[in-house]
Amino acid sequence: MRVLVLGAGKMVDAILTGLRKTENLSDWMIYSPSGTSASRLAGKVGARAVSDLTAVKNPDWILVGCKPQQLMELRATLGDGFRESLFVSILAALPEADQLRTLQAKDLIRVMPNLPVQFNDGVVLISSASSKGRLSSFQTLFSKLGHSLVVEEAALDELTLLTGSGPAFFYEFARRLGESFTALSSEEREKLVRQVLKGSARSLAGKESLEEMVSAVTSKGGVTIAVLDEWRAQLPKLLGEGIEAGRRRARELRALLQS
Repeated sequence: MRVLVLGAGKMVDAILTGLRKTENLSDWMIYSPSGTSASRLAGKVGARAVSDLTAVKNPDWILVGCKPQQLMELRATLGDGFRESLFVSILAALPEADQLRTLQAKDLIRVMPNLPVQFNDGVVLISSASSKGRLSSFQTLFSKLGHSLVVEEAALDELTLLTGSGPAFFYEFARRLGESFTALSSEEREKLVRQVLKGSARSLAGKESLEEMVSAVTSKGGVTIAVLDEWRAQLPKLLGEGIEAGRRRARELRALLQS
């Protein structure tokens, strides 16, 4: 499979790091404007860096890994090439129709991965109106990075706050949880909270519902339920306000990118 990768940032790095464990990436070509990050990532995953896009002929598909605000600049860099190619874009906020128009392309699949794909334990949301016939094959490919799910574009945009941003929410919770105690050093408490969350995450592989799992750790009148009761009185409002702030920012970014 000959794939042209445009960009070599953190998310592209995570995708290729995960895929290299099951895929031969020797025919994958990575391009970045400076060439430095492309060379670094190519060496890491067994791909090859390219500096001249005019020398790249007929890739099977193109992975768009730049920032949304860089898409116009990317189109200028591509010139008249690749108009018939299938683009697979990890750009958030910008709708498929807008990306197609900017890239002057016919076919595009949007994918929304999260950073745990580097450990093959992530989530990849997939959506396309222009290339529905190829969704199944890309779902198969990205399932090697964890759980892949084909959804409508509206669902992809909404759930990005859950799947894409979600890891940061858990990292912040872990950080704050460790800071809530005073025994030991902050570094030692961080080790403890990491292990608690790591073990808790493993237990999620069971068949019990989340509600059942909570009940298994609590007892009537105990200290755990005292904490949970306090949180339950405040968390719905706090979470709702936070998620709405994220949705509002997504709408603002979409409007800026479309202007």
